[in-house]
Amino acid sequence: MRTFLAISFLSCTLLSLLANAAWRTANPQAAEAVKDPRIAAVLKAAMRFDKAILAHDVTVFGDTFTEDAVVNNPFNKIARKPDAINNLRTKMIDYTSLDRSIEYAATRGAHDVVLMGEEMLTPVGKARFAGKHVRRRTTEVWTDESGQWKLAIRQATIYSAE
Repeated sequence: MRTFLAISFLSCTLLSLLANAAWRTANPQAAEAVKDPRIAAVLKAAMRFDKAILAHDVTVFGDTFTEDAVVNNPFNKIARKPDAINNLRTKMIDYTSLDRSIEYAATRGAHDVVLMGEEMLTPVGKARFAGKHVRRRTTEVWTDESGQWKLAIRQATIYSAE
């Protein structure tokens, strides 16, 4: 039993080390925008979200969304928060890497931040395009709910899977 637990622990540790999440700015305007404290806080929340995806952390993933969040899922279907959580739980969302290139970041009013850019990811297992390198265009609207940044709207359109 101890051997099994040790192997399980090591496997999880190795998988977490292999999984990669990162973001970078794509241009000088985005590099300047991310200096804004609200945008910086959203990028921190987005990175926590991306790492939750890679770690299959359903709790953190679900807590990142607003209750009425709507997303375009990896199957190019409109999904609500419960659908997105189920897709992660059942490993229909399963990646070994997830990198963001931020091309546009801006505050909108007193409570919202918009992020736009590109994502590069590597799906595995049951995920759509498993084993390929996927590129997709993204737009996200994050909203401040009592001091916590939550993902309210997300559009991601796959344009390359090679």
